[in-house]
Amino acid sequence: MRKLWPLALLLAACGTQDPTGAGTEPLRLTASSLPPAYLGEAYQAVFSAEGGLRPYAFSLEGKLPQGLTFQGGRISGVPREKGSFSLVLTVEDAAKNSRAQKLTLTVSDPPPPRLTLVLPPAQVEGPFLLLARVEGREAVGFQLEVRLQDLSPDLSSLKAASPVYLLDYDPQSRLLRLDLAFPKPLKDQEAFRLLLTPAKPLTPRLSPQVVLYDKEGKPLGQAPSRGRPFADLLGLAQNWGREGKELKGDLDGDGKVGEADLRLLAQGYFPKVQAPSPEAPPAGSGGAP
Repeated sequence: MRKLWPLALLLAACGTQDPTGAGTEPLRLTASSLPPAYLGEAYQAVFSAEGGLRPYAFSLEGKLPQGLTFQGGRISGVPREKGSFSLVLTVEDAAKNSRAQKLTLTVSDPPPPRLTLVLPPAQVEGPFLLLARVEGREAVGFQLEVRLQDLSPDLSSLKAASPVYLLDYDPQSRLLRLDLAFPKPLKDQEAFRLLLTPAKPLTPRLSPQVVLYDKEGKPLGQAPSRGRPFADLLGLAQNWGREGKELKGDLDGDGKVGEADLRLLAQGYFPKVQAPSPEAPPAGSGGAP
């Protein structure tokens, strides 16, 4: 018997494959929910499992939205209908053990793109950079208006993701206006940066009004007042640097789209800023009886 101990110890150390699954980790699905899907956008969800005996086999019960299919433990495709879809995902291992999980797949309209302004989180005393990013979804441009209370912009410092923009600042009203169009849709990238100087130590706070244009060029909101439609600026961006006949954006008719056309568009583009209405004096501040 003593001569069998080394063999017994060796078998205990190495372990054995149990075809019934006894002694292994319990079989379980790692997915407890599904990421949301958006109408008309590519979607993919890959399922996995742990424990039990490999290989695994996945099956799915329930109606998938039009445009999506299930194969090999994966949902993929481009959804063509909205709604909430109840599904049951089942995994079976090599020992015929199985586990099931109820899931809900939600398909909705894509959320709009957004313009995120990045500002210093604490008090500043000297010049700092205002950064802006297009995030969430693709956009071909935007129109921005913001009043810079106790802040002065260095217009010459503007660095934009596109050469096609129009910038205006009225020192009296402190209104900054920037219309920026991209040659191609932009997403999750920096759109511009601008140097601002505070008049006194402060923690920067801005409340901009922004209208973004989706990848089809449609405004996501009410476009601000301009002397020409934003579509003219977008036409310049889409054909910037090109030469040819009847190009959209060739405003001077010289057969090419460039700086001269942008200067022509700038003439009368931004309407005169209305002077801000004077603030009413606080109650009890005196005055003629």
